[in-house]
Amino acid sequence: MQHKASNRSATKGHRSKKPTTKARKAGSSAKTAAAKDTNPPKLTFRPRTLEDDAYILHLTEEQLGAIHEQAFQEPFPREQFQRYLQSGAPTFVVERGTKRVGYFSYLLGQNATMHISALVIEPQHQSDGIGTAIMNRLEQDARAQGMLALEVYVQSNNEKSLAFTRKLGFVEAYRVTPTTICFQKQITPVSPTLPSTAAAPGSPTYGPVPYPYV
Repeated sequence: MQHKASNRSATKGHRSKKPTTKARKAGSSAKTAAAKDTNPPKLTFRPRTLEDDAYILHLTEEQLGAIHEQAFQEPFPREQFQRYLQSGAPTFVVERGTKRVGYFSYLLGQNATMHISALVIEPQHQSDGIGTAIMNRLEQDARAQGMLALEVYVQSNNEKSLAFTRKLGFVEAYRVTPTTICFQKQITPVSPTLPSTAAAPGSPTYGPVPYPYV
């Protein structure tokens, strides 16, 4: 009899308890949060305004300043970069919901080439696919504007950007300086439209050597 009672006690002790209402709510909240993470707000691209310049300058210096200094043995060229922003070169702020997460800028060349001068993303969003989405959009817009190639300069000490650029199908075309590599990607133009990131009439263009920073 004692042996049977012991077995019943063991079985009773291993019965799983039903989750409390509080625990079920907590689990439901976790699932909702996970669903939100997999469905982030849509990316939007808007033209840069004067109010964005301090943000753009800070983000660029924060993410690329050390790379520039190591490559060129000189401090980040703040004044030169500010002049570039104020030159009227097409520059767009990237937003997710109502939050700025980065920016990009480009110039159109005389040889039907779109030179991507800068593409900088907030560090906490650099693995979210935002850079790839921007490059895909730029390629789409370049085709619509009749461009034949995309072009980007990457410093040889910027391993992350080198890997990203090659992953997108860019190939090394030439070197501007011992540390600056020009990558290009040939594209096929399509019937022109007026995409949201198209350069406005009168926007600056570049000749054989574009803006040398990024």
